[in-house]
Amino acid sequence: MVHPPPLSAQRLRELARKYEALASLRDRRDGAGPAATRDELRALASQFPGCLRELDTLGGAEIARRAAACAAAAAGGPTEPWMAWIAAYHELVAASLAARTGAPRTDATTPTHPTKEDLRGDPGLGEAQLRPRARKPAPERERLNATVLRALGERFGVPGLTIARALFPVRRPSPYDV
Repeated sequence: MVHPPPLSAQRLRELARKYEALASLRDRRDGAGPAATRDELRALASQFPGCLRELDTLGGAEIARRAAACAAAAAGGPTEPWMAWIAAYHELVAASLAARTGAPRTDATTPTHPTKEDLRGDPGLGEAQLRPRARKPAPERERLNATVLRALGERFGVPGLTIARALFPVRRPSPYDV
């Protein structure tokens, strides 16, 4: 396993804030509260690209646990591998989306997201991997998440499937036996 540079306390606080926002949205979704508005979801996703997948796949208890773990780590407590993985996941999704559209990210609230130029020396995800969806015919296109998770696996020296299962665990088994 490749050990990435430690996350800053600021980045851990940002992740804790993200999970607190996701916990609120999950509570509203699971309870009788008002549904999240398109603007709320869009604002959170612009700061943390790919986070809505967490909202869809994680239960309320896990989201709350992650918020507390990130807050504790920001205060000097222990970090867990998934924290670096999810921070890098958001960065790579942002860079992938920017490369796919050809537009640079202009969101001033997320200065830690790399541009495609920042990723050129990254063995985990380079420009050649960021654009394949636009050039291949539809049946050969790979889903963005698969590309990003494979790149994370290469970056951290952990199988992409291990990272995927840690970040987006299945909440309940499939009812289908195929």
